[in-house]
Amino acid sequence: MSATLPIAVRRVPPSPPAQLVGVRLSLAEGADREAIRHLAALAGSAPPHGPAMLAELDGELVAAVGFAEGDTLVHPTHSHPAITAHLRLRRLEARLIATVWGA
Repeated sequence: MSATLPIAVRRVPPSPPAQLVGVRLSLAEGADREAIRHLAALAGSAPPHGPAMLAELDGELVAAVGFAEGDTLVHPTHSHPAITAHLRLRRLEARLIATVWGA
């Protein structure tokens, strides 16, 4: 009778989708307001009111979402739906954390 030896399985974290490689998410600061206004002009929408979360691709602002209301701006040619979805999910995550912890 032969004994079966356990096989060690090494889990490798999945790589981010190609559309998210090089994307940087951050909270907007005062210096970002001009870039947000420029993105709003490109998108043909009003900039979000109050705090916003940003997505930059290779140093260029490609999406912004208002933290409170969720108003979203997307660069018409340089963004991708995966970037926008990722930004919206991070906004919801941050709002949930703020709600639970009372920040």
